[in-house]
Amino acid sequence: SVGGEIDESKLRKFFITNPGDSDDEEGSADEGEDDAGDFEDLEAGSGSEDEKSGSGPDDGASGSDDDDESEEEENEFGLPADKMKKLKNKFDRVYDSDDEDGEKKDFYQQQKDVLQKYVDDTRTEMDELATINYRWAGEYVKVVIEDMPYEFMQGLDPTLPIVLGGISNEEGLSLITLRIKRHRWYPKILKTGDPIVVSVGWRRFQTIPTYFMNDRIKNRMLKYTPEHLHCSAAIYSPYIQPGTGFCAYYMKRAHNFGVAATGTVLENSQAIDVVKKIKLTGLPEKIHKHTAYIKRMFNTSLEVAKFEGAAIKTVSGIRGQVKKAFGNNGVFRATFEDRIKASDIVFLRAFHTIPIKKFYNPITSL
Repeated sequence: SVGGEIDESKLRKFFITNPGDSDDEEGSADEGEDDAGDFEDLEAGSGSEDEKSGSGPDDGASGSDDDDESEEEENEFGLPADKMKKLKNKFDRVYDSDDEDGEKKDFYQQQKDVLQKYVDDTRTEMDELATINYRWAGEYVKVVIEDMPYEFMQGLDPTLPIVLGGISNEEGLSLITLRIKRHRWYPKILKTGDPIVVSVGWRRFQTIPTYFMNDRIKNRMLKYTPEHLHCSAAIYSPYIQPGTGFCAYYMKRAHNFGVAATGTVLENSQAIDVVKKIKLTGLPEKIHKHTAYIKRMFNTSLEVAKFEGAAIKTVSGIRGQVKKAFGNNGVFRATFEDRIKASDIVFLRAFHTIPIKKFYNPITSL
């Protein structure tokens, strides 16, 4: 400094960020290197050195090392990139597998899918083996029968199928009500009391039917089936599900067409009241005006007690009524509308409940 003044050109060299003329900067830089020592800009220097050096044999290795270093810096767990990628894929498979509806599968559904995949793979493998007669679970059943009779095995024909069946609640016997009709191709009508074979479900059995018709008051027995109408029948057999169809035929076929009747099952019951019309006759023993004592109609006083109040009638058309028993030999007192004659025959029309014949014979022959 001269006279206490500061030289700005010399002071400017101490401020490296000072923009200035290119000539001044070059001069100041050279002077600064000499005065203040060597100064090196690391960032600018490395870049300039790389640009000056150009591409060399170790450039690829150095570039990959730089990429690995950058990936390692991004990985917060400090794991290699390939291992981190595998772990991410495994995590996505376990926790990000969604159903078709977009809902996550629970443990039960996952196990079910695994089992289904196993079954599908097994089925695919077995389908390729066409020579093996393989049966899946549910397509067959193994039955072990104890105490098999020797005669069954001796007369067994492998070409004929053997049907195994039976339900525990169908083993009991009861009275069955049927709705039956004679087949139109069968030439004869059916008669009550004739044994007939009924085929229903898995069973075939022989029984004795009792035919009847319901007139909304009582079940009146029929000696023969109607020509072209349905009627009811009562048989004794095991329990049958209502609504089951059946067909009936006679054991000895006397005609070209075998099916005698068809129908359906109506109900199972323990008692069926089927009544039959009867006509009892008697003769006057004593006559007193409108009162008379009738004999030979009943045998005991108990029978008279069952018919007290019943209506009676003579052949000449005089109506009367049963009153009381007289003695123990079946004679009873009756009153009439008019005096009857000693030659008149008194008759009583009534209905008598008949028992159903409990006959059941299963048909075991093929």
